[in-house]
Amino acid sequence: MNTQERKTTSSVPALVAVLIAYSLCILGGYHYERLTGDATLYISIAEKYIRGDFSGAINGYWGPLLSWLLVPFLLMGADHVFAINALNLLFGLLTIIGVWRLSYRFEMSEHIRSIVLIPLVPVLLFISLIEPMDFLLLCVLVYYLAIVFREEYPQRSSQAVAAGVLGSWAYFSKPFGFPFFISHFLLINGFHYFRESSPGYRKKVRRNLIAGFAVFALLSGIWIGLISSKYHRLTFSNMGRGVFASLGPESKHDTLEKGDPIFFEGFFAPPNDTAFVIYEDPTYARKSTWNPLESERNFQHFVSNMVENVFESFRIYESYSRLAISIVIIYVLFLLYQPAGTLLSRGDLLYPLFTIVLYTGGYLPFHLETRYLWIVNILLLLMGGALLNELFRRDFFRKGIMKKTLVALFVISFIITPLKAAVEIGRHHVNSEMHQLGTELKSRYGIKGNIASNRIKLEVTSHDSWHNTFRLAYWLNSRYYGQAKDGISPRELEEELKKYNMDYYFYWKSAERPPEFLSHYKEITGGQIKGLRIYSLKEKR
Repeated sequence: MNTQERKTTSSVPALVAVLIAYSLCILGGYHYERLTGDATLYISIAEKYIRGDFSGAINGYWGPLLSWLLVPFLLMGADHVFAINALNLLFGLLTIIGVWRLSYRFEMSEHIRSIVLIPLVPVLLFISLIEPMDFLLLCVLVYYLAIVFREEYPQRSSQAVAAGVLGSWAYFSKPFGFPFFISHFLLINGFHYFRESSPGYRKKVRRNLIAGFAVFALLSGIWIGLISSKYHRLTFSNMGRGVFASLGPESKHDTLEKGDPIFFEGFFAPPNDTAFVIYEDPTYARKSTWNPLESERNFQHFVSNMVENVFESFRIYESYSRLAISIVIIYVLFLLYQPAGTLLSRGDLLYPLFTIVLYTGGYLPFHLETRYLWIVNILLLLMGGALLNELFRRDFFRKGIMKKTLVALFVISFIITPLKAAVEIGRHHVNSEMHQLGTELKSRYGIKGNIASNRIKLEVTSHDSWHNTFRLAYWLNSRYYGQAKDGISPRELEEELKKYNMDYYFYWKSAERPPEFLSHYKEITGGQIKGLRIYSLKEKR
């Protein structure tokens, strides 16, 4: 432990204040909003573990760690809302402490360290409202980076063992953690290896590399063996393959559904007897694979997607903070001005910049969303704190008014977007509305069975009729088969509904009139639910 790391007392009050503020924010509201659509998928998988349905629980698409963490809450009888909020509280508190620890890998004063912690409250509050698996991955990666960014990392093999354990947890959180850990751990050990030329030092690095990978392979290998056995082929995940398939030349990847056939190719039966929607394991969806090297057209399409994602990644950085690109550019310039022989010794500059490039680059061949790059947001925040520390060493920036202005601009730049986004989520209440509606439909109409719906965008573009109905299906303890195929005729639709033995058809408000054949069946709500009609396909009018 270096001298700077021992002097933590001045930032501890700020750390405690941030922990308390975040806890109050989580406990204060948005409880039902954290029960997102994807969260219900993980809860459904957790319930399979509890029932002993391990065949259905073992899943090659979703990482298992979040479901494992939900199991104790459900076993103790906690309701779903409490369980998911409790985990978001836990992830946030651990992440705040982890970021505080990680900040000691960056050169900054205790005063600036306290300032850097302030934006974590709105940032993590917003993250808690998106998807819990991305929050979990962020939490794990913060602790992993705090280990491998240490100058003293090679000195103890226990550090490598801890890194290997955290690497497997990253993989269990989200499949992307598997290739990221392998590539990052290999390269970060390479940086440590070439920092010093002494044989003893390099021997320790090699030892740590082997130890870390051995622990990672042992833990990850168990899960890889289980899912490979289930799908009858060697695989560490089916997610990347499915997502990549959705981005082919013929896909509609510029739409909300990102080219996924689940959303426009008609009905899909849930993947197993206890699943409530095909998305519980999209491995079984009808996805067409493609190869960028098959033709010149495919390759051009692949390159075009990559280029679009490069610009999209810059936009995502800017959404974290208007200063983000400037921070990255200044870091690059600092590295370029380092003497060639001392470049590797500046781990405080090299490691975070390299991590951002590697992490972002891993997503470039696929679909890219803001939530995928949360760890980049944290690194940019810490890098910005290190730059503030550097500026405050200059006489010009030591002046009171200039110093306060810079601090204010820095903090505001990182909190304005998450605050606006959290307010926007609070305006629509999509998750809480679907939970409330599901409870009402279950109690008033006794709806349970096989459900299908029409295809229509709603007011909130990120939650169309498909996403809303699949949420309802979970609360109704029913099975959602998806929405009608694009361009399907009324007669074909009626035949499809009979083929899949549908019990109910959810018709969301549309500019078009419901198909004529639906008038032959009982509409059970009597127009009492705004924007939704539900036809009981087993009851004639």
